Amino acid sequence: MAEHRPIGLRAGLQRLSTGLIVYGLIGVFVAIVGFGALVWANNRIATLSDRVGTSVEQMATTLDNTAKALQDASSTADGFTQTLDRTSEGVSSAAQTIVGVRTNLQSLESALQAVSILGVNPLNVAANAVGGIATALQGLDTRLTAIADSLEGNRSRLSANATSLAALGESTAALAARLRSGAVEDSLADVQALLIVTLLLFVLWSAVPAFGALALGIWLRRETDRATPAPPGPFVGV
Repeated sequence: MAEHRPIGLRAGLQRLSTGLIVYGLIGVFVAIVGFGALVWANNRIATLSDRVGTSVEQMATTLDNTAKALQDASSTADGFTQTLDRTSEGVSSAAQTIVGVRTNLQSLESALQAVSILGVNPLNVAANAVGGIATALQGLDTRLTAIADSLEGNRSRLSANATSLAALGESTAALAARLRSGAVEDSLADVQALLIVTLLLFVLWSAVPAFGALALGIWLRRETDRATPAPPGPFVGV
């Protein structure tokens, strides 16, 4: 019984060393795979970061061009607003002038019709012509006033559009500046650092116990092999 116990203990230690070696090899393999995943993920994120940086720069350039176009459109709309102001004033003034001209023509018509020589009105023809002109001008002032009012309304809407375009241009320019500030690239760099740290911790978490178990298993195997007695020779007991 005393001899069987050391033999059983050595067999158990050998099995334990075998298990530790197998566990260590599996752990080392997992650590190698994890390290390969770490290198692959780092390269992929670096490539993605370069692509995103190029795309962000192109987008910022596009936004800059858009902001400039919006600001130019706002300036054009604002300038056209001033043109509409002057046009509206001119049309309103023309309407008032037509009212005055029509009134004067009607007065002239009455004066020409009042001219009588020996009971004959020699200026009736001229009076009728002047009256026809006055009649033709009738209502024109109203139409010009309506046009002036319409121009004034369009001027108000165009002024509002100019303000909106200017605000949109400023917002677009601010977005382009934000893209160029490197916020997107910094965020990707943070994600890359977090992923690398996480995978590195996984690799270390797998590698340290694996190498420890592998070293302990090899040491136990050597110790048990060293403690195993040599088989008896052919001349022992002769």
